[in-house]
Amino acid sequence: MTDSGKRVPAHHSRTASRIFSGEAVVITPAENKVRMLNPVGSRIWELVDGSRSVAEIVVVLTSEYDVDPQHAQRTTLELLDALAEKDLIVWN
Repeated sequence: MTDSGKRVPAHHSRTASRIFSGEAVVITPAENKVRMLNPVGSRIWELVDGSRSVAEIVVVLTSEYDVDPQHAQRTTLELLDALAEKDLIVWN
């Protein structure tokens, strides 16, 4: 696991979210925007709690899905970086 695996993501304080039928609905009230994540993205969103590192999230994903750790880390980081660019998560 690379150094990027040590990063710890957390939901941005200005977001609100709920999981409906396995899909996350993320709301940013200040922007009046609603975003929906697919099932895997929603699972990652659920695991982002401000205490788990990317490496820990990847361990959970590889135990729940048929995916190798390198692919899981790469796609998890891509999603988290995209969420950070939209100010939906922050890095602790």
